[in-house]
This record gives sequence, structure tokens and C-alpha cells, in this order.
Amino acid sequence: MKNTVIAASGLFLLVFSLFGVVYSCRTALGQSIYFLAKFRTPVEESQTILGLCESAAQMCRNNYYVCILAAETAYKAGFTMPGEAASKKFTEARQWCDKGLALNPYRLPLRRLKTFLKALTSVADAARYWEEFVEWQYWDAANHALLVDLYALSGQYEKAVDSLRLIKDTPYYREAALKLSEAWGREKDLPL
Repeated sequence: MKNTVIAASGLFLLVFSLFGVVYSCRTALGQSIYFLAKFRTPVEESQTILGLCESAAQMCRNNYYVCILAAETAYKAGFTMPGEAASKKFTEARQWCDKGLALNPYRLPLRRLKTFLKALTSVADAARYWEEFVEWQYWDAANHALLVDLYALSGQYEKAVDSLRLIKDTPYYREAALKLSEAWGREKDLPL
């Protein structure tokens, strides 16, 4: 009986170790592919970067840095393409953002990029989405500065002024105030 327990324990440890070896090899390969995409591939080769990110994500499914790189690459590529191709790139960027946020819902670059993607269709929706993040990371003045910009662009000037007051003594105040002023100036210039 004692030998059976020892043999079963040994077999369990062997299987568990093999699983660990396979997992670590896949993770190392995924990291190598990510490194190649991030640091060895020219930024202009967005399709190559996205292909490498897809491969890295298949090897190591829990690396949200791959998602950040892919989402940012697809987003930037969308601005260099015409019509339907741009729309597909923005959709791809949304998918990568969602995948990364499923892994880490508080990662700032993913939240910010998702806000920008939402702003492409509705600035008011983007402002509501960013408000949720600002509630979680309230004391970062950069978050309030973006909120000022989103409120101003969506015509929510009272909220923009309230957010601007929160960052009065920060380096972000001047630029945020300028954006609010520009948005208000465009509003006043509208023919009624």
C-alpha cells in the first residue's frame, strides 16, 4: 500500500512537472514573439506587428501587454487607411482592447484607448466610459484633463468646468483649459 501511494505521488509530480515545462515553454515563446513585435519590427509594418501579436497571444493567453500593443497598432493603422479598411482596423482595435481588459480591467493604456475608440462614434459615450475609470483612479490629474476634453467636445461645459477646477494647480490645467476654451469658441461661432 505504501509503495502504491509513493508511486501515485511520483506520477502526479511527473505529470504536474511536465505541465509546468510545457506552460513555461509556451510563455517564453510568446514573450519572444511579443519582443519581436514590440522592439524588432518597424512601426510602419502594422500588419506584421498584428500577426506577431496574434501568434504571441496564442502562445501566452494571459499577457495583456500583447493586447495593448495590438490594440494601439490597429488604432493607429486605422487613421492611415480609407473608409471600410479603417473601420475594420478600429473594430480590430476594439477586439484587442476588450481582450486585454478581460485580463486586466484597470490597465490605463487599454482604458484610454477604448475611450478614444468610443469617441470615434460618440464623444458623450466616451465621456461616460472615462468617468467610470476616473472614479476608480480619481487622484490622477491626467485623467481629469482627459475628462475635461471629452466633456468639452460633447458640449457638457458645466461638467468640463467642474473637472477643470479639480486640476487647477497641476501641469495639466493650462492645456485642458485651452481645449475647453477652443470648444466653447466653436460653440459660440455656430450659426443659429
